[in-house]
Amino acid sequence: MKRVVRFLLRTISMLIAATGIFLVASYFIQNYTNKEIDLNPMVDEPVVVESVSYDRYAYQHLNDETKVTYDQIYNCMTEYSEKITVSTKDNSTLQKAYEAVMADYGDLFWVNGYKYNTYTSDDKVVSIEFWPKYTMSKDQRDVYKASIEATADEWLSGISQDASDFKKALYVFETLIENVDYNTDSEENQNILSVFLYRSTVCQGYADAAWYLLDKLGIKSTVITGTANGESHAWNLVYLDGAYYYMDVTWGNSKYLDGNNDTAKRVNYAYFAMTTEEISQNHVITVDFEVPECLSNADNYFVHEGLYYDWFGVDSIGNRLAQSYNNGEAEISLKFSNSDLYSKVINYFIDENHLSDYCRGINSVYYLLDENANVLTIQWVKR
Repeated sequence: MKRVVRFLLRTISMLIAATGIFLVASYFIQNYTNKEIDLNPMVDEPVVVESVSYDRYAYQHLNDETKVTYDQIYNCMTEYSEKITVSTKDNSTLQKAYEAVMADYGDLFWVNGYKYNTYTSDDKVVSIEFWPKYTMSKDQRDVYKASIEATADEWLSGISQDASDFKKALYVFETLIENVDYNTDSEENQNILSVFLYRSTVCQGYADAAWYLLDKLGIKSTVITGTANGESHAWNLVYLDGAYYYMDVTWGNSKYLDGNNDTAKRVNYAYFAMTTEEISQNHVITVDFEVPECLSNADNYFVHEGLYYDWFGVDSIGNRLAQSYNNGEAEISLKFSNSDLYSKVINYFIDENHLSDYCRGINSVYYLLDENANVLTIQWVKR
């Protein structure tokens, strides 16, 4: 009888120890990211949610498996769920889906990355849980949402919903540059809070805010990430009047590049509605979804405003400069189709001083050169 009792006690002890090991393992799974545990705990089954993103650019360029995962994690973040079991069992698919969501929606300011738990059985992935990293409570999010919308509505009060795509996008471009400074020390600078609450941001904030304002105006856009001059950067892909263009609000703020040491912030229109060829001069796209070849220049600012030249028309260029000078404008910017033409114009009008042949009485001039975009800006000295 004593032997039987001892056996039972040892058995109970072993069961308690085993239970303890399972609990520790379960805790380990829930509190660490990207850990593969050879256990098969009870996890929720993936739930297929209805897509609300069928018209979003990045979503349209994903395969079916990634689309389902995209829908699941977007629903999780917007519903403020703690976690969700996704359909995919491939963490690279999860990463692609998350990247696409953040490209298609620039207003997810309460999310800053994610972690995931991978569950395995016999070295085979059986389930993946997605856990968004929330930076605030749901109530705080809702308060901030209201503040953002109020500021955005105030800023957009100056443009009609009936305006052309060109005018809407240009209005957003100018409004963000005029109202928001570039500052690497700005609060919440990786989301739109920095723009609408603190009016100071970096490239990610500008790109997300441009997405938000364009979306309110019914303009489709996507946040594009990559590098510019070798540094991490973000800008927008926009769909205007039936064609795709790139728009970089950050570079549109003259104080960002500051290569000319501008004393005052001004709008640099060279980075509004750009072609692929133009953006590729100094930007490299690294997103993991297909991007279009942007070929049209119809909504390029300079083309649209009659400030674009693809020939060396001396009188045409000279008379346009004279018109700006005589009308008392503060400055004028002209864009040229290639670097050879650009250099020829600078040599003729600036270096050889033929500008005075058209602008009578001019004694001095301050000019800015953007060799990347082949744009010459002349700021008229007050007479």
